[in-house]
Amino acid sequence: MHARAGIIATSFIGLLAIGALTGCSGDANAAGADSRKTELVFATPPGTDDPDEQAIMADLATMVGEASGRTITNLQPADYLGVVEAVRNGSVDVAVLSQFSAALAYKTDSVDPLLVWPASTEPASFCLAKKDSGIQSPADVKGKQVAFIDPGSTTGYFMPKSLLAKAGLTDGTDYKSTFAGSHDSAVLALANGNVDVACTARQLYPTFVQKGVIKEDEITIIAKSDPIPVGISIVVRKDLDNDAREALKAKLPALITANEKISKTFGISGEPAKDPEFSTYAPLVDVAESIGVDLQDLR
Repeated sequence: MHARAGIIATSFIGLLAIGALTGCSGDANAAGADSRKTELVFATPPGTDDPDEQAIMADLATMVGEASGRTITNLQPADYLGVVEAVRNGSVDVAVLSQFSAALAYKTDSVDPLLVWPASTEPASFCLAKKDSGIQSPADVKGKQVAFIDPGSTTGYFMPKSLLAKAGLTDGTDYKSTFAGSHDSAVLALANGNVDVACTARQLYPTFVQKGVIKEDEITIIAKSDPIPVGISIVVRKDLDNDAREALKAKLPALITANEKISKTFGISGEPAKDPEFSTYAPLVDVAESIGVDLQDLR
């Protein structure tokens, strides 16, 4: 997501528990169906542990509830692809997905994209190194250790890996990589000297500086990625009722656009497309293929 944090950090076990409750038979099934008329489970992908960002996610969850007219339970699966799986298996009703996660979910017929915002013109990602490391450009990353975020992260994996690929560098051959699990963990790994380079979302860089996670006078932005060709998506489970779908499409965009913090965090501008076709996400598939990743293989 772009880079996100939810209010409640839930384990995959927690998601399985929800799935078990909604997957019971007989009268329990009927009760579960009835509860879905008044309640929705909303999920956000992992991002940072910053309280300010968590508050932004709380606001977004409130908006989903206001738009849909339902009571909201907010969850945060452990990783980006966990969000896709939770929507696919019915544990989650509505989710905000990063661009590549949305493309994967759509390609594998796991979700129904409801809203997708236009692409931003800003660089998606920054790759960072310490100023005293001698690393000043992508070419200097050869032979180094790079921290990415998560295999499903747009700003923390796909876009920066594409950046390095354009510089002629192949992961595993020209440099070694690791997944830090979150944006702040990757940047901390750099600050603590555990990796040589950390790649993170552009919009999070100022926050890391302001919060003292990194010292700007000690860090160099060695490269900036291309903009992401598609914006952020709101998706729903495939069998979500039509009333909820139509209410979200009608009311959620205006609520989000009116909130400056949410719009800035997700890089949202302009009006979203509703019920987008897969062709909207085709440029993301091209980027994935350029770095040797088949989105189908990420399931």
